[in-house]
Parts: sequence; C-alpha cells; structure tokens
Amino acid sequence: MKNRFILICAMLCSLQCIATNLVVETRTGSGLSNDIAIIGKWMFVGQNLALLDKSGGILALEPLSNIRKIVFSPSEPDVPTNDAVVGTESLYVVFPNPTQDVLHVQGATDATPLRIYTMEGKLVTSAEGQAIEVNSLANGTYLLQIATQVARFIKE
Repeated sequence: MKNRFILICAMLCSLQCIATNLVVETRTGSGLSNDIAIIGKWMFVGQNLALLDKSGGILALEPLSNIRKIVFSPSEPDVPTNDAVVGTESLYVVFPNPTQDVLHVQGATDATPLRIYTMEGKLVTSAEGQAIEVNSLANGTYLLQIATQVARFIKE
C-alpha cells in the first residue's frame, strides 16, 4: 500500500516533464527541496518519508505527520513557507483543513482536475473545479492531487 503512494508521486512527476525539483513542505512552514534527477527512491521508514539517492544514501528524512504537501517544481525554489509561491508555479491553497463536507482549492479554475487518494494510493473520487465534496468519505487522512501538486488533508 505504501508502494502505491510512491507510484502516485512518481506518476505526478512524469505528468509535468519540466519539473526538476521535489519540494516537501512541512506543517511548520519549512521544507526540503531535492533535484528529482538525484532521487533514487522514496521509502517509508516507520512513520517517516525517506528520500534516498541512487546509491542508497539518505537525502532527507521527514515524519509523515509533519508533511503538509508535496510539490513538483520546475525550478530551484526557495525553502517554502506557508502559502508561498514555489518557483514560477502557482501554489494552490486547500481549505478548510480539516474538513467535513467540501474541500475548496484557491487558485484552481473550473477545469482544474482534482483527485482524492487514500494514504494507501487508492483513487476514491475525482472532480474538476475549485471544490470537491468529501462528505461521503470515511474520516481519516487523504491526499488531494491538483495538477502537479499533492496536498494532504483530514476528513472529520
């Protein structure tokens, strides 16, 4: 199931060929940025996300509970802060989080594809637009794919 999450992130990366960096933004507003070309593997080690280089060395280790969103960026960004623009790519703001009924996406258009995945990587619903209904989802943590960005949210 964790391998599906890795596969989803890899697919997202391939959707935007100009992406050169992977940015993991944390709940504290700090973040880590790594060149996609040097990332050999993503692994889950306990309750942590580990980014490994092609020789198996650890590039980064971040607790899953501290990850706010994962963004594929076309250029070397500054370390992100809350709601900052990453590189030249516009940043979507997902709210409210946690949510009960509807999840809104600021910065999206009526044609923006939205896909919700379980933490195991299973697609549970999709829509286009600036909002997506989540009232039918079981309570828990989910991933929302918005174009090349992935945001984690909690359904209460």
